[in-house]
Amino acid sequence: MERLLERIGLETMPPADAGGLHELHRAYVGSVPYEALAAQLGEGAPLDAGELTARVVAGRGGYCFEVNTVLHALLWAAGFEVERRQANVNESELTNHMALVVTVDGEHFLADAGLGEGPLDPVPLADGVRTPGPLSWAVERLEDGWRLTQHEYGSISGFTFGDEPSGLDAFQPHHHRLSSMPESGFVQTLVVQRPYEDRIVTLRSRTLSADGPGLRERFVLPDALAFAAALRHEFGIDPDVLGEKRMDRLWARACAQHEAFVTH
Repeated sequence: MERLLERIGLETMPPADAGGLHELHRAYVGSVPYEALAAQLGEGAPLDAGELTARVVAGRGGYCFEVNTVLHALLWAAGFEVERRQANVNESELTNHMALVVTVDGEHFLADAGLGEGPLDPVPLADGVRTPGPLSWAVERLEDGWRLTQHEYGSISGFTFGDEPSGLDAFQPHHHRLSSMPESGFVQTLVVQRPYEDRIVTLRSRTLSADGPGLRERFVLPDALAFAAALRHEFGIDPDVLGEKRMDRLWARACAQHEAFVTH
């Protein structure tokens, strides 16, 4: 885990207490981008914590199942009690997200790096909680789980998850569906995201956007150089790690998706 800690800007593993959870979560979410580039490239593979950790260490990220698989491994290595929960974004009938529930001194927290526009800090799981700051999340206790409702500046309304823990194998068929099947939105549209204190930055196809209180910016990337620069400077993804051939394919797909959108 030393190389992963270095990747997220930490010299040592934080203690397995509430303060350590906040430090580890913020460092990870702030360093590891939400991106579904493997789905765009047709490089979907079964969820494997070791292989996904190596990819993150090399300068990439992943989408929900992928980055939260790595976060689960990191939290476990730090000594936290952590469980995976099957989750449903936007009231989906099928599992389309992995939530992580961490227990510290009898209190439960949501740890989540897999939304792209999610909270920077772990969220206390207590009915009626609303996270601080301009990009606030509300927590509601359900009969058999939890609902988290997002602020108005995101692209999703929120998500729900139950009380029952799930092993990694339970997510494999859902991961295959979302990362490989032609009807998946991750396969159809290139998306990269990163949350900040006051805004969410998103690259969708060729359009780079920023949304937050008093902020709504849109910029269409003009060429492949600007595309590579956005990946590097806005999201911390090293184009050199992807390589020239992958970058060419990603840019070609982004252009085709953008053209289809504007002519629809």
